[in-house]
Amino acid sequence: MARHAGLDAARTVATILVVATHAALSFMVTPIGWAIQDRSRHLGVDLYVWAMRAFGMPVFFWLSGYSARAVFVRRGARGFVADRGTRILVPLALALVPCSLAIDALWDWGREVGQRAAVPDHIPRFQGSELPIQLGHLWYLYYLLWLSLAALAVARIVRGMRAPSGSAVLVVPATISIAALVYLRTLQTDTPLGFLPDVPILLYMGAFFAWGWLVHARPDEIARYADHAWRALAVAVALLAILVVALYRGGEPPLHAVVASGLYTIAMVVVFLGLHVRYLSRPGPLLGVASDFAYWTYIVHLPIVVGLQILVASLAIPGVVKYCAILVVTLTICIASYHVVVRRRWSASRSSALHR
Repeated sequence: MARHAGLDAARTVATILVVATHAALSFMVTPIGWAIQDRSRHLGVDLYVWAMRAFGMPVFFWLSGYSARAVFVRRGARGFVADRGTRILVPLALALVPCSLAIDALWDWGREVGQRAAVPDHIPRFQGSELPIQLGHLWYLYYLLWLSLAALAVARIVRGMRAPSGSAVLVVPATISIAALVYLRTLQTDTPLGFLPDVPILLYMGAFFAWGWLVHARPDEIARYADHAWRALAVAVALLAILVVALYRGGEPPLHAVVASGLYTIAMVVVFLGLHVRYLSRPGPLLGVASDFAYWTYIVHLPIVVGLQILVASLAIPGVVKYCAILVVTLTICIASYHVVVRRRWSASRSSALHR
């Protein structure tokens, strides 16, 4: 099956949204244990971050599940394992120590520059690791490895069985993801930094990975999301209105708010994927490059974002100006470094191979 242009576009935009969300964290009023809090803070940023965070990583895991099955079908079990090693394990191994050391140093710098308020118990936070090296934002790759192994095992067990279609595709992922939130009694999952997988979070993100895997088995299903994207957006807005009340009250969320949060995430995944498939499905020569750029950007962006946040935190200029500057400078550095480190090396290796 050829690459889906709309989903490649979705992956690129999702990466930019992750960078944008991380860039906004220092401008939140609510303390979450971030490296620094800017002098310019607004409660609207809290809602923006919450709304984006609710579906950002689920979209990543959905797309990862979709592409994982594409690799499995095209290359078989052995090829799938080799691909997971090349695409996930090697980048994780190369980036883990430098990113962890950089983030630790930046957190120490942020502690020197400004005071950090204590994080309330009901706020999703970073779960630290007892080891000197922690996953940071690379937890996504680490958990993706575990889910890929699980998918390989399950695929062998259910070989020959027909994948569900229609609304049935949503039943299992929605049930598992909402059940995980109910078990945790939270509106969103924490960010796991340790190497011992957090089972509820693994199941929660695994539900979206499985959803993407199932949709790849039913190619017509993605067209349904394009057809229903605007309706799903209306549902998501209504659910968000319910959630705003729970967020404003604080404390442990009531059960109906937890369920509403799970449904909001499901709806927004449909919205995000559906709109990209509907409006950005025209193939183009830059789509593959943009997808690889997105992967590189996810890996390297966080230390850049945090460093810039600390640099501008005390400046007496409007927060929106600082936020836009952080976002633009970060993406510029990521694009430049991608072309220098990745594209040139890839071109050089291909040229060398052609001349052997």
